[in-house]
Amino acid sequence: METNQKKMSLGKKVLIGFGVLIFIGFLSNLSKDEKKEHLKSSSESTTTIPNNEIPEVEILKHNATFEERMNTYTIHCRVKNNTDNLIDYLDIKATFYDKDRNIVGTGFGNAANLAGGAEKTIDVIGLDIQNCEKYEVQIDNLF
Repeated sequence: METNQKKMSLGKKVLIGFGVLIFIGFLSNLSKDEKKEHLKSSSESTTTIPNNEIPEVEILKHNATFEERMNTYTIHCRVKNNTDNLIDYLDIKATFYDKDRNIVGTGFGNAANLAGGAEKTIDVIGLDIQNCEKYEVQIDNLF
């Protein structure tokens, strides 16, 4: 009986040790000086609104961060459903440009079940994007 208690106690100690190591690894990643940038985005709206009509879904604001280790941009887009109806699904597309306005990559994000009148933040991910100076975002698909 005493041996089983010692084994269980040892097992608990091992689990606690692993937990501490994971936590220390997490803290060390937080303290590293990771490059985060705010890219230039289009000053004009990227959603075309004909005849001053309010779009079903509009992008209220957006900003981007860069993860250097993977050349990944994440654009956080705040969207609003301007209708009274549930939108089952929507896509947001990002296009990334270099200083000469050449496309250097694209990214996509999506959301499901956006209630009528609701706002939601959608992350648009662009993987392996290099030499990016500017980006644009637009609503791509609605269902």
